[in-house]
Amino acid sequence: MTDTIIIGGGLAGLCAAVHLKKRGKQYLLLEASDRVGGRVKTDQKDGFLLDHGFQVLLTEYPEAKAMLDYEKLKLKEFDPGALILQANGSMDHIGDPLRQWNTLFRTVSADVGSLFDKLKILRLRNHLARRSMEEIFQQEEMTTAAYLQKFGFSPKIIKRFFSPFFGGIFLENNLSSSARMFEFVFKLFSKGDAAIPEKGMEQIPLQLAGQLDPASILCGQKVVQVDGSEVITDAGQSFQAKNIILATQATALPVPQRNNYKQKAQSVTNVYFSSPSLPFTKPLIALNPNTSQLVNNICVLDRISTAYAPQGQHLISVSVNGIHGSGGLTDIIKKELTTWFGPAVQDWQQLKTYCIPYALPDQSSVRDTLSPSELKLSEKLYICGDHLLQGSINAAMKSGRLVAEMLD
Repeated sequence: MTDTIIIGGGLAGLCAAVHLKKRGKQYLLLEASDRVGGRVKTDQKDGFLLDHGFQVLLTEYPEAKAMLDYEKLKLKEFDPGALILQANGSMDHIGDPLRQWNTLFRTVSADVGSLFDKLKILRLRNHLARRSMEEIFQQEEMTTAAYLQKFGFSPKIIKRFFSPFFGGIFLENNLSSSARMFEFVFKLFSKGDAAIPEKGMEQIPLQLAGQLDPASILCGQKVVQVDGSEVITDAGQSFQAKNIILATQATALPVPQRNNYKQKAQSVTNVYFSSPSLPFTKPLIALNPNTSQLVNNICVLDRISTAYAPQGQHLISVSVNGIHGSGGLTDIIKKELTTWFGPAVQDWQQLKTYCIPYALPDQSSVRDTLSPSELKLSEKLYICGDHLLQGSINAAMKSGRLVAEMLD
């Protein structure tokens, strides 16, 4: 019998294990799949690195800054801002003149909103710079759409910038996610960078797992039942511990605990293409504000990190909110993107499509704190995971730390 069994090798479970180890506690981590990482994984195919869905690390995440060695991850940053794909086939560049002064003219002249709207973005940035995280997560709940309207942004800039940009982050098209989450993310974007590790997002969980004893991690162990101090896998194997931590996503919790947590989630379909030519050269995300089309955003990942694609090829990520069967989706994407990138799009080769039903937990209501009673389900049973707070790398890491700090 060990001190603690952790069920789930995603970021929450890994962080719980790291903190238990730092406190000198014995632990055993059980992961159902073939490797740790949870929703943060990277596949290799024909020299390309394919993350499980388009993901980024916000460098100002407090928990990530405390837990990760950014230098060893060799983070590669996106330029601040985005490219806006206009309906007439043109592209506008929205930058951050406070960090890249040479984007000032293009940002001011971009047809995404009025000058008044763009000055309001600066006002919003300054407003959030003065707000603490506690203030952000204690404010009244409202949708992001209602918040932006209340702040005075025009329908034009909401449709052409905020909706595609944050719709891609929240994985929903109506900005129905909590304004608390919007303020949190906007504040971090303003302070730091969006980045990816040089060799893929899976380097994040691998770095955490590297801090643990390899013998304490067992993969291919799907837990189907928790009974007191005993854990039983689908193969009938039994493990016992003084404490048990549930660290899976809400939909993967064992019965009956699964029924006590919301199952609603945001889904995404991510399609990777290879191409010998570049659709655009800037290390930015291109956003599609045209609501009648499927594509939400497009990114050339090897423009951020050259390790993502073999020499002479480029890796193009296209994200579509929701789940879409692969049949015909590639043709629809190519047809839509031909408007901006011309007939060369037809030569793109599909590498892989990821349909991810549970990409983020529902974020209509979010928070940043948990009471001990919310982390402790019974005398021996505890829980962590981003579904308890909000859908982010930071929340997963924080919940894992908080539950580990509770255990004697």
